[in-house]
Amino acid sequence: MTIRVHTNSSFYGAVHARDFRTSSCIALGNGSTLTTLDINLLATSGAPDYCGVLVNNKSEERSVPVAVRVHRTLELAEDKFYVITCGKAGFKNSRNETSHVSLKLVGDKGRRVTEVVYSHPYTLRADVTRPDGTHGIRVKNCFAFNKLNSSVNLIDERGCPLRSSVISPFKYDPATSSAEAELKSMFRFPNSSQLHFQCDIALCRGACPEPTCSDNEYELQQVSAQSRALDQDSLQIADEGALMASTSVFVLEPGDAPLVAELCDGGVHPPWLLWLCIALGVLFAIMLIINCFLCTAMTCSCARTEVIEKEPSIIEDYDPYRSWHGSQYGSRYSLNGKPGYTSGGSTMNSTRSVSTNSDHYAIVHSRPGSRYSHKNHRDRERDRDHRDRGPPSHIGSHYSGKM
Repeated sequence: MTIRVHTNSSFYGAVHARDFRTSSCIALGNGSTLTTLDINLLATSGAPDYCGVLVNNKSEERSVPVAVRVHRTLELAEDKFYVITCGKAGFKNSRNETSHVSLKLVGDKGRRVTEVVYSHPYTLRADVTRPDGTHGIRVKNCFAFNKLNSSVNLIDERGCPLRSSVISPFKYDPATSSAEAELKSMFRFPNSSQLHFQCDIALCRGACPEPTCSDNEYELQQVSAQSRALDQDSLQIADEGALMASTSVFVLEPGDAPLVAELCDGGVHPPWLLWLCIALGVLFAIMLIINCFLCTAMTCSCARTEVIEKEPSIIEDYDPYRSWHGSQYGSRYSLNGKPGYTSGGSTMNSTRSVSTNSDHYAIVHSRPGSRYSHKNHRDRERDRDHRDRGPPSHIGSHYSGKM
């Protein structure tokens, strides 16, 4: 990142990354109105040239707080602080949407890779997100470098390859606003496994004219003159000028190729494992629905009302004042102590009596042939004589009346 600070008067202060005053993170004013500070955005924490760069992994933006000091040593109230952000280069397309340009390396399956194998071929692709069909691109000034600032140029300012044995010319697709060049053999720098690529992408209104590349020195001079004129024309029709895009990869040894292939392949191996997971998921959903239905049915079944049948009372079975079926005698009173046998003043025509006030006993009268008349008349008389329960109900008493 290159930061340029313009002042209205001579500047003798300091421009540095906030909280970092190392030689790699500070620029001192020399009395001019322009002060330039260069910061390495790719430096890692602990490196000598690290300046506290903040990285947003979601948007791939890098930010650095910068302090502009009026005095080189003292901190004054007049000092200014800024946050400089370097993100994806973008522009407004014809639909008023923000389009970004990007640069990436893709493998033989068309997927982006972050780890490459030494001496293997790859494709360097530049494209525009949200293409609108009214803007074209032209890739130029591409070079590769490492963290030690060793660099090698790949594409010149015309968009032509400088080393045809390393990279091919870019092929453009106006429909998708993309361009691709073939890296014939992946290379690397000594003592460094990380490799960075950076290109300038010229944005044109309409399709950008493709450069004419030639290996002949005479033709190269003519093409260079034409390309300079072409650059001026493209700048006149460009909406945003030249945008910058970059990408980084790690170069591995050929022995690590199986590991890289496994990381870059987005498929599922073996293939039957995917179908097995889908089948198990469907079965799980079906069983979940069945279990919910069964739980609902069991809840409704457990909520039913139980009916309890109570046994009749022994006292009521031998009540001498109760009217019997077919008897002309009756009584308005019971041994329960409450008026409970209502016969309309007579029990002559009554077939049964109903208790209305008892909450503790289910009154069931014994009838001939019923389940409660399991003893015959002789057994009943013998039980009464044995227990001496008093006179039977058919003799009568002063509580019963004859109709």
